[in-house]
Amino acid sequence: MSVSSPSDPQSSRPRAGDATEALDLGEWLANFWEGRYLILGCTLAFMAMGAFAALTSTPAYQTEAMLQVQGKRVGASDPAFSKMENLFAEPPEASAEIEILKSNKVLGGTVEALGLDLVVKPKLMPVVGAFFARGRADAPKLDIESFEVPAQWRGERFSVVALKDGEFQWNGPDGSVLGKGKPGETLRGFLAGIPLTLKVRDLTARPDQTFFFSKKPVNAALAELGLRFNAFEKGKQTNVIGLTLTDGSPKRGAEILNEIINRYIQHKVERKSGDASKTLAILQEKLPGLKAKLDASENKLNQFRSRSGSVDLGREADVSIQQSAALSAQISTLKQKKEEMLRTYRENSDVVTTLNQQIAKLQGELGQVNSKVRALPGTQQEVVRLSREVQVNTELYTAVLNNIQQLQVANAGEVGSVTIVDPATPNLTPLGLRPLMQVALYTFLGFLLGICLLLLKRALRSGIKDHRLIESKLGLPVIVTIPHSKAQEEHYRAISQRKDGSHLLASLTPDDLAMESLRSLRTVLHFSMKDAANNAIMITGPSPSIGKSFVSSNFSAVLAQTGARVLVVDGDLRRGNLHHYFGLKNRLGGLSEVLTGRTTWKEAIHQTELPGLDLISTGVIPPNPADLLMTAQFSDFIKEACAAYDFVIIDGAPLLPVTDSLIIGSKVGTVLLVAKYDQHPLDELRTCQSRLQSQNIPIGGCIFNDITPLGLGYAYQDYRYAYHYKYK
Repeated sequence: MSVSSPSDPQSSRPRAGDATEALDLGEWLANFWEGRYLILGCTLAFMAMGAFAALTSTPAYQTEAMLQVQGKRVGASDPAFSKMENLFAEPPEASAEIEILKSNKVLGGTVEALGLDLVVKPKLMPVVGAFFARGRADAPKLDIESFEVPAQWRGERFSVVALKDGEFQWNGPDGSVLGKGKPGETLRGFLAGIPLTLKVRDLTARPDQTFFFSKKPVNAALAELGLRFNAFEKGKQTNVIGLTLTDGSPKRGAEILNEIINRYIQHKVERKSGDASKTLAILQEKLPGLKAKLDASENKLNQFRSRSGSVDLGREADVSIQQSAALSAQISTLKQKKEEMLRTYRENSDVVTTLNQQIAKLQGELGQVNSKVRALPGTQQEVVRLSREVQVNTELYTAVLNNIQQLQVANAGEVGSVTIVDPATPNLTPLGLRPLMQVALYTFLGFLLGICLLLLKRALRSGIKDHRLIESKLGLPVIVTIPHSKAQEEHYRAISQRKDGSHLLASLTPDDLAMESLRSLRTVLHFSMKDAANNAIMITGPSPSIGKSFVSSNFSAVLAQTGARVLVVDGDLRRGNLHHYFGLKNRLGGLSEVLTGRTTWKEAIHQTELPGLDLISTGVIPPNPADLLMTAQFSDFIKEACAAYDFVIIDGAPLLPVTDSLIIGSKVGTVLLVAKYDQHPLDELRTCQSRLQSQNIPIGGCIFNDITPLGLGYAYQDYRYAYHYKYK
């Protein structure tokens, strides 16, 4: 693997930016490849969910219809009957008609007529039974013609069990047998002393097939139908109403929607016919009185003319008669409107006040006409009065008679205010996505979720992936980069299982790429340690489980393979496990015993299988590691060991949790900092650097460990080439 140092040619390349710097295409692809199992897992999981949803969901079909509401004027021929005219003249508002369509009267009648409060379900295989039964000609089917149940038993689940020879058994909610029979027969049973009736129209099922059925409460059935039904105005102020209904059966949906339309039209006809009938009865009651009044006025006029002979009224008198009759009719009309308004408004309201003013004005005009009549001779005055009375009574009688005839037509159903533009027909196209599209959509959503989780994981893990970031931000030279070793994974597994024998990668797999990187480290340190205070090297890092012991043990072996005499010391007196790499069964007789004076350092040495490589383990884990490392015994040990060996490698404790490595670092000539790929944020390394510098301990360099070079971008090209290189 490549080795980088301040003098390395790659230092002249562009430096990496902040950790938040945008990734290039290659790095994006690398991240996706690294998280491929997460993305694939989410994709497959959602694909399975989509397939399950497609198999188990019941398709829904939406049926549509269209109505047009309009007004038809059947008004009175005389304005005096404006009340009746207003009942039929104004066109209905679509919003009001929509509310009527959604009313309990219309929907409730539909529920009752079609039995929508009855729920029947066959007992099928859990989860997928409905899918396999869908569309089969021999699918179990129970068609109930009628089921009479009292209100207290609504919502309770009854059952029908198919028997042989077309018979069935009717069971109650408690499992009790209520009766047996065949389709077409009316069964009567008793439950808690309450009579029940059931009539089955048709039964298609194998023996022992069970059907569950119940009658929903009326409110629940209305609410359920209201959720599936919708009415809305098409366009603005068009009075054209669109209707939709969703149902699991296209044929059933069309039947329900047409029934709603019929119920709505029936309600409209009944309401209009009722209003017309009431008005017709009132007018028919008044008609004989108006006829008698007309006859009486005509008789008076004829009798007066018989007594007085022929009287020439003249043009002025004829005009007065016409004006007086017209004004009297208008006054009657306004008084009628006033009576209507007083049902809604008060006497002092603006509407009623306006009518009073109009009536007063017309009465004033009528008074002026009457004054002209009074100026006529006495005989002419009487003729004018009687003629005017006959004319007014004639107009009233004729108007009432005409309106009676028109109301009779309305009462016979001739008032058409609703037109069915498009009746409901079965729609065979299901709502929503087709099964394949549904599976594809779920798969795509799973893929997106996998990417989102991967990006979230990357955002939460702010570890450094580019060693050049350490150099540019901390000024700390990365003297070697060590690739991930699959062979070392096996050794880690063997160590965790406490298997016997050596687990040194340097001796078992010497041609591994990680070992080539450690050989490069040996070359770099050969030149950089010339000015060091001694030949002791401490290897430490920010936190545990970053490969310090791997580097310490195998780097010691690499040094020993050159013929040098090397002593490797496990200086982590808290959690050290260096002895496992060399096949030792326990840690006893090590550094802690040397520092407490129980043994000498030479007696604590364990010879390894590699010539020239010796080991001192931690010994018994002491309660006060820092205190032991600060003793004179430790300083003396370092001096004597450095004199006896070419290299003394100390595997130190992590820097961030404890201060042990700061004490050791003050005694050695070189300190190497191990950083693991994609694990440490930049601040962790900065903290380690500041702690060592605060004790005037120089850092000889950084070892970037366990790199997984998957990227295609520029930042990874320093790692890729080593994968094509084999140590010979």
